[in-house]
Amino acid sequence: MCERRHHEQTGVCRSRTPERQARSDRNPTRGARALTAAAVTAAALASGAAPAAAHTAQTPSSPPTTSAERVHQALPSDTVEEAISAAETQAGTPYAWGGTGPDSFDCSGLVQWAFGEAGVDLPRIAQDQVDQGEKVSYDNAQRGDLLYWEDGGMAYHVAIYLGDGRMIDAPRSGGDVGERDVHHTNLAGAARLG
Repeated sequence: MCERRHHEQTGVCRSRTPERQARSDRNPTRGARALTAAAVTAAALASGAAPAAAHTAQTPSSPPTTSAERVHQALPSDTVEEAISAAETQAGTPYAWGGTGPDSFDCSGLVQWAFGEAGVDLPRIAQDQVDQGEKVSYDNAQRGDLLYWEDGGMAYHVAIYLGDGRMIDAPRSGGDVGERDVHHTNLAGAARLG
């Protein structure tokens, strides 16, 4: 059983469900590339090509892929800026656990609301929001990425990265939505939405 975290709703503690696992329909080219590579390999083996040649055979337009590879496109910069602007309009709004606005927000409530204002539909819970993006290191974070903090492998806090070591978030009980320096304790990295 997970303990309740002051930054996030207890829903972050729920177990993984099949609908949260990677889905091939999110990247329709992955299956096609895998089939093309398999067909090329089978044809090379059938023609007597050496196993090494069969393994490296690819169609000219298909870069090598692995089962872990993920094709990811970042959100357009105007969408990112719209989400950041929306979050900034909430500066001074009090933190409240479970708050989804407009009178109060918790961390993931603010992120969901701000990106919703920019037309991006995100789940409610921090871990689910992070799972929507491509994970990158903090050193590679870009403006508009979601920064996340973990404990026990689960995201318990999320913020929107502004660049130059700054972020906007709903910090904790007694705090208000606002812009602040990124704090690095338990910072796990960033997630780039696309």
